[in-house]
Amino acid sequence: MQPTIILIHGATLNGASWAPVRRRLESSWRVLAPDLPGHGSRRGEAFTLQGAVDTVVSAARSAGGAPLVLAGDSLGAYTAQAAAASLPREQLKGLVLGGASQEFRGPQLWPHQLKALMFRLIFALKDERRMVDAKMPGALRDLGLDEEDARATMDAGVSMTVFPQAVKELRGFDFKSALAAIEQPTLFVNGDQDSFHVRGEAAYVAAARDATVHRFADCDHGVSLRRAAGYADLVDGFTRRVCA
Repeated sequence: MQPTIILIHGATLNGASWAPVRRRLESSWRVLAPDLPGHGSRRGEAFTLQGAVDTVVSAARSAGGAPLVLAGDSLGAYTAQAAAASLPREQLKGLVLGGASQEFRGPQLWPHQLKALMFRLIFALKDERRMVDAKMPGALRDLGLDEEDARATMDAGVSMTVFPQAVKELRGFDFKSALAAIEQPTLFVNGDQDSFHVRGEAAYVAAARDATVHRFADCDHGVSLRRAAGYADLVDGFTRRVCA
């Protein structure tokens, strides 16, 4: 049975944002890219981590008994860590985790809480839809999406108000314990300029049972967007290895 790769997007985005990665993978693998709660087609819902886990479990069920690889970036990678325990051990073959090696506890949490507070204050005063329409197309292009993919991502639904919900849901979750319980291989992917996640990387690698690391040079947070081709090649090679 053909292995299935489940791509899990980052906060504020949606499954359509995976288009550059998906195009490079679909010739070899079945690829699913669901919208998490509060995102994309599900913007009317509140984001909860359990709801995100349930989304991954549902996508896995739709793959039948096919071997699975979870590949997430940022919020998507934290979701993958939390969801792994809910998937059949014999079906899940490995995880690719981009930008998800920082604890949402203590001092490491403060920058996220400040950003979440800033979002709340902004949208208490300004209309989110106007800001999204004005700011996000350019931001998506700056991250690496071309005009067509940026427009498709916008059309699929971008939410900025979901960010504080995501921070609240990740806060205090013991991701290192979740990693320690994952028996399958885990590939951590970070940009070398993503200081928060590079700083926490060693502790996350130590917590995982079978971990490897890849760093993208001259790259900040959001590796799947900023280095879509390289990220896709990593996922492809990892899937070939763990599903051999």
